[in-house]
Amino acid sequence: MSISPSTDKAGNGRDTQAADTVQLALHLRAADLSDRAIVSNVSAVHVGTGMVFIDFGFIEQQAIADVTRAMRAGQAASGIEGRLECRVAMGAADIAQLTQQLQQVLASLHKAPATERSAMDAALTSAPDGHLQ
Repeated sequence: MSISPSTDKAGNGRDTQAADTVQLALHLRAADLSDRAIVSNVSAVHVGTGMVFIDFGFIEQQAIADVTRAMRAGQAASGIEGRLECRVAMGAADIAQLTQQLQQVLASLHKAPATERSAMDAALTSAPDGHLQ
């Protein structure tokens, strides 16, 4: 995990943010049901005052198939219903850090051999008795 000190203004009006990023181990303890994975197949990003909101949702595959079939038949698609699974609010600096971490994950996935990628995909697939919601 990368931890960057937050920016504050010193008495001289200049930013005092350190240029270096500190690497340290981080262990987050689960609270309530936070250790349960959330299954999401759609996301949306909204910008608010000082915060960025990321909504993770789930749309049933049948609903996607129905809309696709209707559009191919030339019918107008009015919309699709989904379920909001989770909303995360983060500051801009945290979003930048998340972006960097996701880019590293994507780069490592592209480098991984096909057998490792399929094993990772299988590990992420929900089991009937698993902790996925």
